[in-house]
Amino acid sequence: MNLYPQKAFRWTATISFFALVAGCSSSGLIPGTSQKQEASPTANKEQTTQKTSASSLPKDMRNIGEVISIKDKNLNITFSVNGTRKHSGKRVLKTNKGNKWILVDTTIINQGQKPIILPVVAFKVIDNANKEYEVALLAEALDDVRSPTGEIKPGGEKRGEVAFEVPEKAKGLKLVFNPNINECQALDAAKSKQSSALSCTPVFVSLN
Repeated sequence: MNLYPQKAFRWTATISFFALVAGCSSSGLIPGTSQKQEASPTANKEQTTQKTSASSLPKDMRNIGEVISIKDKNLNITFSVNGTRKHSGKRVLKTNKGNKWILVDTTIINQGQKPIILPVVAFKVIDNANKEYEVALLAEALDDVRSPTGEIKPGGEKRGEVAFEVPEKAKGLKLVFNPNINECQALDAAKSKQSSALSCTPVFVSLN
């Protein structure tokens, strides 16, 4: 009986096995297992956090109570922050554990000749670590919270509170207000030069 074919087959199988192991080791996998993507533990949290560059912060920080004028081809408004308060929530409307709701009381007056619409995304908050927090829409549903967003008629005034969910230990909070944010983002997406007649520089107000 000729054993040569059997030996050759065994050597080929052995070499193939070691090649398979080496390939799996280089990819960090063990034979017979599959790689799974872990879900982010913060995937279900309402607020979105990002990082703002410290160089993008303005040198002239505004303060609570200061009346700020914004005038360009789209807008002729005054904007002010009247104060802040903490909200603990009601019944099922609660923050995530370790967080709090901060409500920013604002007043916007439309001094122009046409109606304006302020979107929710015109507001955000950053902390002393330059982390950004978007408007907490869940808190906006509270029956004692009235939003300043939406349409403001010519000569009209709208006062309301914008809610943000931030960590309990968050410090150095600043409100960022950019009423032209949708138009400015459209210009960026189109890689178009921003018109000098359109204000794309946000207003920063210290909430301390």
